[in-house]
Amino acid sequence: MIKKVTLLSILISLLTSCGVFIKLDQPDEEIVFKKDLTKLICPIKKDELILTTASSANQGLFKDRLEIAAKKHNLKAIDIFVMWAIIQIYIRPNKVSPGSSLQFVDTDKTSPFYINYNLKINKDPNLLFNSLKDLLKRYRSKRSLQYLSRIVDDILPYQTSVDHELSLFLSQNRAPLSKNSSLEKFYFKGDQVLRTGEGLRTFKIWPLVSQAAYKKNSANTHLFSYQIDKDKVANCNFDMRIYQNAVYLINQTEGVNSHPFSISFKGSTFLGISAQVPDIQKNYHNSYSFTPSDLGEQNAVCFIKTKNSNFSLISTKGRDSGQHLFNMIEYNLAHASSVDEVLTILEFPRYLFLLNPERMIYESDRSSEAQTQTFLNTSFPIYHKSNLGNVWIHYQKHNQKTLLIDDRIPSYRSCLL
Repeated sequence: MIKKVTLLSILISLLTSCGVFIKLDQPDEEIVFKKDLTKLICPIKKDELILTTASSANQGLFKDRLEIAAKKHNLKAIDIFVMWAIIQIYIRPNKVSPGSSLQFVDTDKTSPFYINYNLKINKDPNLLFNSLKDLLKRYRSKRSLQYLSRIVDDILPYQTSVDHELSLFLSQNRAPLSKNSSLEKFYFKGDQVLRTGEGLRTFKIWPLVSQAAYKKNSANTHLFSYQIDKDKVANCNFDMRIYQNAVYLINQTEGVNSHPFSISFKGSTFLGISAQVPDIQKNYHNSYSFTPSDLGEQNAVCFIKTKNSNFSLISTKGRDSGQHLFNMIEYNLAHASSVDEVLTILEFPRYLFLLNPERMIYESDRSSEAQTQTFLNTSFPIYHKSNLGNVWIHYQKHNQKTLLIDDRIPSYRSCLL
């Protein structure tokens, strides 16, 4: 059993001229901040559809309509995932488009699966569509992407509500958006861009799917194995040993172009991460979906297998998404024996090492004075940040499955409604 973690003892030792490494102990101190953590937990039930997406708006309408469609068309879990992925184009058009990249995670405990289509060699204006076609084929679905896109068109509302995140993006890019008449008719009301809570008129997705030429794109399923303990192993899409050698994979875009979402249905839980750098002045025909100027960054994914439990983790925000997962494993995440213990580690104050110059970013708002002072006593440059990263965890122990959603960015979770 793992104890509640804290940073009462930190040993900082210079390993190379360009980095540092922290070792953390875990004594018996309670976490220092109090809030309703139950809102971060989604218990998964086989007979219930659970949807999540990184959005501050209530997307409950889609759950109701997807449930009806699933029953009417006898859809499998992979079909619902594909439809939910398409719907993200309407929820987060700056990060998800027909050409955005996709990372896919299947949390199945007996054979977890990861595939990454976010490869720079993929020059496909319909990369997301063709990635979804590939998933349907891999999972032997009886439904085509065209068939599922028609269902999406059937269940789409006339308009969706602009959430705070999309409103902020529109406000920041008002000038270039106004130069594109096709985008202006969707995103503007008079001379002003749409604001939080206002309606964004939807468009038909089937015409875009039907006109998208099929292309076989490259994909990567490779994972690096990392032995945690005798009976505990992590398999990640990055080599965790780099952090032991003080090598940090700094992403200058800070992961702002990544968008996570997931579905749980009929015993399966699939997680997706879409990403793109949008070309603000270009869009797909008859839509408000931005074409990508770049596929965005690859995000960190890990599977942890122990004797009695399984973890699937995705990290989708920050300058080094892998470092967050590495630190959580250093906190002994693999030793957690209950949902509460997993949640404690998910909520624990995070830190991140950055280079050029060497410095550490720390969530001091989430720590006690003693914890923060311990860091300050090292004389290492430390800077405060309110929120670091965004980690989602699928945790399974025996037959109990739970999805734990980070509260560091807004998210919609249908299990709360």
